[in-house]
This record gives sequence, C-alpha cells and structure tokens, in this order.
Amino acid sequence: MAVHESYIFPANTNNSQIQFGGRTLEILDANAGLAAVKFLPSHLSFVTAGYDYTQFLSPIGPSDISKCLSYVTGADQKAVEVFTKFEAYDQQTKKTRLAFMSFCTLVVTNPLEEIHFPKLMPETDEEIYLVSHYQQRLKQRQKTLRENRELITHLNN
Repeated sequence: MAVHESYIFPANTNNSQIQFGGRTLEILDANAGLAAVKFLPSHLSFVTAGYDYTQFLSPIGPSDISKCLSYVTGADQKAVEVFTKFEAYDQQTKKTRLAFMSFCTLVVTNPLEEIHFPKLMPETDEEIYLVSHYQQRLKQRQKTLRENRELITHLNN
C-alpha cells in the first residue's frame, strides 16, 4: 500500500477553489506506481496503461487535508490493477469523506517468462471485496479494449 497526504495549496486549486482534477490524477499516477513497486519483484518494470474507472465524488478544497491510498487489487499475465481512493479530511468538522476513486492498469514491460507475480494478501474488508471482484473487472476491461479497437478504426488520423 502507498499513502500520500497533503494540504490543498492555492496553486493547486481552480477558479472554484477546489483541487484541479489534473493534480488529483498526477498524485494518483505516482501513488499507484509506488503501490505497484511495493508489490512487484524488483526486477520488473512497468508503465501506466490506463485508468479504467475514475470517479470524482466530492471536491477537495483548501479546508481539507487530502489522503491518497493505493494498493494492488489484481494481477494477470502482464497487467497489474491498482485501486486508488482519495479521502478528504475537513479540518473544521474533523470528518472524513470519500472524494475520488479509480482503478488503474499498469503493464509490466519485461518479457512474459520473467514475470511472476506474488500472491495478493488482502487484509481489510475493503481489500477482500475489491480483490475478490478482480476477475469481473478484468473481463469488463478486456471487453472495453475490444470495443476501443473498433472505435479507433473510425477515428480520423
């Protein structure tokens, strides 16, 4: 698991005084990568392949402390799935709310014969739930990739 916490500084907010979505995705990408590094054997390299499910649920503003948590929820052949969520801790009310969540796919760039993923060991109820539904998300992701290949054939180059 990788954790990133920070204040929301004015330079990272938009004209509505909430954190830029791009800043959120920048933190997500770095944190998901850290979670993957902690999970994967050290000889494996990877790149971000996509964000499969991304949803902004609640804005994060200057009165919040942002906490980003990322952990691996599945791995198959060359792909690693990382779940990331952002929680916003309101400094005034002392309450925490879910602000953002996403599944990110990272692809290992090593040859297939070099890839051996460690066994996932989910601990919390949340982790157990997400890991147990990995195969369903994988099938949906594969379906979406097939549909995207068709879509790409109709785009102007």
